[in-house]
Amino acid sequence: MDISRQELELLNFYRASELHGGLLLGALVRRARDSRLILDLTRHSAEEVMHAQLWTETILSLGGRPWPIRDTYQARYAAAVGTPLSLLEVLALTQVFERRVYRHFSEHRRRSGTHPLVRQTLQRMLDEERGHLAWVKRWLDGQAVTRPAAVRETMRRYAVADEAVYGALREQFGWRRAA
Repeated sequence: MDISRQELELLNFYRASELHGGLLLGALVRRARDSRLILDLTRHSAEEVMHAQLWTETILSLGGRPWPIRDTYQARYAAAVGTPLSLLEVLALTQVFERRVYRHFSEHRRRSGTHPLVRQTLQRMLDEERGHLAWVKRWLDGQAVTRPAAVRETMRRYAVADEAVYGALREQFGWRRAA
């Protein structure tokens, strides 16, 4: 089964976004003080970088080649609402982003015409994304106990940005809902 140039561009976008997210979370570890948070951030960062590796391997296996790009999901968020600076902002953005990734990867996996190797890579990522969603939600819920308005407003702001960013990406890549 062949894969189109547009599909390879999409996989490369996934690859670059996973790497960007992993490096961002890795940098955040240096500022963390709580032992559990350090462990969760380190694990999450490592998994995101591994996802970039898996997309690279998938692209190569399909006869494509990865190329450097700066246009990532995270860069688009930053353009929409500014660079997240606080731990709350980064983890709220992470939660909104991981929810979107889970829904989008699920849709992509179900699309007719999705290459079996891409489908396999998507499934592996979906299995790991559940853990990402769980630990970040647990952390945000803990923060909401002492500062509920800040958590609610930050999540709302990133959810609004996510709708705009995802809408632009749907148009750019011609994404349709899976049948």
